[in-house]
Amino acid sequence: MKKIIIGLIVFTLTLSSAASVRVVTYNALNFGGNDVNRLPFFETILNDIDADLFLFQEIEDEMGGELLLSILNNGTSDFSGSVYLNGPDTNNFLIYRNSLITFASQDTIGTALRDISEFELIIDGNLIRFYSCHLKSSTGNEALRLAEVTKLRDHLSQLSEGSEFIIAGDMNFYTSSEPAYQKFIADETNNIGRAEDLSDQVGNWHDNINFAIVHTQSTRDSQFGGGASGGLDDRFDFIFSSYQMNNGTGLEYIDNTITSFGNDGEHLNMSINDGTNSVVSPEVADALYEASDHLPVFADFNTITSSEPLLVVRIPNIQEEWQQGTEHIIEWVSSNFSENVKIELIDETSEEREILAASTENDGEWTWVISEDETLGAYKIVISDADDGDPTDESNNQFYIIEPTVECTIFDIQYSETGPSPLEGEEVITYGIVTAVWDNGFFLQDGPGAWNGIFVYEFGINIDQGAEISINAIVEEFYDKTELNDIIEYTVLSSGNSLPQAVSLPTIDVNQEDYEGVLVQINNAECTGYDPEYGEWLVDDGSGEIMINDLMYAFVPVIGEFYDIIGVVDYSFGSFKIEPRYSSDVSIASWIQEDIVNVNFNLNNYPNPFNPTTTISFSTSELTENTELIIYNLKGQMTKRLEIRNLKLGSNDVVWDGTDNNEQPVSSGIYFYTLISGDHKVTKKMLLLK
Repeated sequence: MKKIIIGLIVFTLTLSSAASVRVVTYNALNFGGNDVNRLPFFETILNDIDADLFLFQEIEDEMGGELLLSILNNGTSDFSGSVYLNGPDTNNFLIYRNSLITFASQDTIGTALRDISEFELIIDGNLIRFYSCHLKSSTGNEALRLAEVTKLRDHLSQLSEGSEFIIAGDMNFYTSSEPAYQKFIADETNNIGRAEDLSDQVGNWHDNINFAIVHTQSTRDSQFGGGASGGLDDRFDFIFSSYQMNNGTGLEYIDNTITSFGNDGEHLNMSINDGTNSVVSPEVADALYEASDHLPVFADFNTITSSEPLLVVRIPNIQEEWQQGTEHIIEWVSSNFSENVKIELIDETSEEREILAASTENDGEWTWVISEDETLGAYKIVISDADDGDPTDESNNQFYIIEPTVECTIFDIQYSETGPSPLEGEEVITYGIVTAVWDNGFFLQDGPGAWNGIFVYEFGINIDQGAEISINAIVEEFYDKTELNDIIEYTVLSSGNSLPQAVSLPTIDVNQEDYEGVLVQINNAECTGYDPEYGEWLVDDGSGEIMINDLMYAFVPVIGEFYDIIGVVDYSFGSFKIEPRYSSDVSIASWIQEDIVNVNFNLNNYPNPFNPTTTISFSTSELTENTELIIYNLKGQMTKRLEIRNLKLGSNDVVWDGTDNNEQPVSSGIYFYTLISGDHKVTKKMLLLK
């Protein structure tokens, strides 16, 4: 929303109210790239709010932030987003309107649970800091919330006097008497970081009808999608401003505009779309119900135009690690300032300054080639007026100069006689061929056999099986699975390469770390169990069981059937498992035609190939109660159980008409027919051509 305010010049000529800005905080309920089904509901909500700045909590991954940005832009470039920083638990994300707001920098304030995000923005010439918080939830955790707020307030106390800021997010406060709430608003010796609640609805909010109009959780009276339930009964989502913000400079809060969006005060302990909602349309009420278990909260501000010159360091600012001998771009943002700038490097240990550029054009970026012998350690960058040093700014956070990354093989990353990878936590460069692709990453292998495969975690990456790549990433142990994470850079060297040969193993031997991430093959393994809820099944070739999973390809096995399986070895939830990639990775075992006691059934079919019918013939020397003839497709799924009428000693014929158990015609292709008689079983192959 952009509002142009035509003001009357009364009493003063020095203040100019230029525009209004709507700020929203919204807990998006663990929203990520896999949640596209919720995206239309967010689109309905965000378009109806019509805001200029959105502070989101509970964003699962980078793609989640990009999806929200895409619905606000709707084919335009009106909005931009912050950098997605993957901290512990879920994370924050900022979206802002380009025509009103200039993104200056971002930083994080670490706490015991989740990071608090700091965003420095320039609005109408003013540097305003915005903080997105998601404090520890539940009663009994008041001390943890106090510790989180104390860290934020300690950070704010280091700002310059008169700094303006907004603090927003899911605070999980039940009452204004809670110590963490009081810490926000407390009058202390250092009051730079003192805040005030923009709402005058102060008291014990939980399940209190007197505060029904400000409740923000829960939008649902029943649980689904992982959200809270019980209906609206808590005020968890807040917007605080710096103390006495309305002082004639920067942002000016417009009184009584803070709003729990969609709350009409008539839905205590009810879903937000129960009955009639008097403040939003039925479509918006339904969207609020479906999108999240929180309501968004917004507040409106006027801006006072500032002509003061500003310089803000953008990069480095978030604890970057830059290697000796590499090239990097130092970035900054300026407002009301066009003169040349000086760039300096501060050694955080010695406090010595090194001039990197005595005077360079104020175009927002400067390329720095770090020398190969630059001293390792922690640094900050200072940008200032090249003439007199005013204005000036330095990195909010130190960055680090580190040794160059050493190239290594996947074997170097994976091999360990005991414990995690010897390179855990280190940045590496390695090479390999992509053997399998999943929504949340891919498997990489640089040769056949043990220790030569690894999983690369990266959501939404566009890469093909058979691509040979070089990759620069961080080695991490994710619940005892070694993987490459936080990709810094990757390059596709070639495409369409042959994959490393799958190593043939007994089923029991797959259950070891040696083959984690490796392409393997097992043969003649009997399905011994199947869990349809989780899509997992067990097979055993006589040496011991291994689990087959459905990460990339879901298959419904037949217990007692024998299979040949190819796939990559994964490790999750304490178990090794084979992950087939597509239907051709799973087939009925090619050599299970042997009879357990070498009984000859003379099993065959004619014609073969056939269309549409074929006669399956077999002979038997004894009559058993459980003689069966079953048709399977190439995936090993049962297609038809054929009725054997008037089973007799000697020759028997059964006709299959090319239909399934529902009497529907099946498609062309290879099918298997299995004769089971007592303890004996034999399988053969046939081809249906249409």
